[in-house]
Amino acid sequence: MAATLAPGLARKVKKVLDTRIDSPDLLASLVELSNIYPENTPAARRGLRSTIEKRGLLINEEFLQVAESAQAALEHVEEQLAGLSNCCSKIGDALEASRSSTESLVKETGKLKKELETNTKRTELIHTFLQSYQLSEEEVRALREGEVDETFFDALDHVKDIHKNCKVLLRTHHQRAGLEL
Repeated sequence: MAATLAPGLARKVKKVLDTRIDSPDLLASLVELSNIYPENTPAARRGLRSTIEKRGLLINEEFLQVAESAQAALEHVEEQLAGLSNCCSKIGDALEASRSSTESLVKETGKLKKELETNTKRTELIHTFLQSYQLSEEEVRALREGEVDETFFDALDHVKDIHKNCKVLLRTHHQRAGLEL
């Protein structure tokens, strides 16, 4: 019988006969077809195409409804992302403005800190200088009151040290300071 069939038709028949009918996809397709096409009548066969097209249209409409809700959710997410991007942009601008304003403050603070260090060093030098070249009020009182005691002799020793320091100043390039002291 295979020899009497045309070669193309024989190939198609062989393909249909070799098809596995126990595959899950084929079984699901047959079950769905039995739901759409319950009876094998001439009227049902004539309306099969329109029934399949109506079923495809219904499936597409359901898909569109689901896709519309997904599209709406995506648009909502897009709006939120745009809002977040706008907020991030504003925060970045605020940070940049803050950075530029604080930069001058940091520079000014550094400058003032250096001046404070310089003034502190000068104050220490002046304090040390005054201790080395000037009598304290107690020493001046001890020398003027005329009581000869240990405070008087300590004050005289300090006067002697100041006199010695002034001689040293006279030998260096600070002669004017040595003469005035």
